[in-house]
Amino acid sequence: MDIDKIKEQFNNIAQNYDGHRKCFIPCFDDFYTRSVSLLKFYNDNFKNIVDLGCGTGLLTMEIYKLYNNARYTLIDVSGDMLKIAKERFRGLNNFEFIEENYAKNIPAENCDLICSALSIHHLENGDKIKLYKNIYEALGENGCFICLDQFIGGSKDINNLYDEWWHSYIDKSGIKPEEKAAWIERKKLDRENTVDETIAMLKNGGFTNAECIYNFMKFGVIMAIK
Repeated sequence: MDIDKIKEQFNNIAQNYDGHRKCFIPCFDDFYTRSVSLLKFYNDNFKNIVDLGCGTGLLTMEIYKLYNNARYTLIDVSGDMLKIAKERFRGLNNFEFIEENYAKNIPAENCDLICSALSIHHLENGDKIKLYKNIYEALGENGCFICLDQFIGGSKDINNLYDEWWHSYIDKSGIKPEEKAAWIERKKLDRENTVDETIAMLKNGGFTNAECIYNFMKFGVIMAIK
């Protein structure tokens, strides 16, 4: 994983990141809101929540709507993204922001919930395997991990169809050609797995309960319980 390249790419797009999300994520509301709402049915009182690769805090905001009294730790390698996250949650005293490569270290323990959105797919498989073990260890008893991410199709032909449809959607979204070109450049950093491969890695990391709770073409949400 080229962490410096990832940091550079996301620092460059930090200011426009939120405004473009629905242009690049066709299932935005289901992905960020409806799937996450399942968490309340597992535990309606999470106290210690960590967001890995938090970006501007989009996922954290959705979870905050469900658990506004929890303690939040937001971690990202991009300082520019964290600046926007800090502004999003300005005035709230239950938030901590850490600029760090979470693939090497999760500066938290005994967490109730660890979450991540559209970040882990940038890691190499070896780093993912280590990360999932670290997540398992950082969770307290009955802790939960929810991962919103990009996945590759189970077959090359189907995945090609997903990509073709996705590009067509973006072209019709109103995004500028130079913005799509920058997205294509960022995609060179992607290291996607299938949903099944990801669940297998989570189970290898210690989780016995791991399942895909939402899936739309390239986008999926996996929930794992310790």
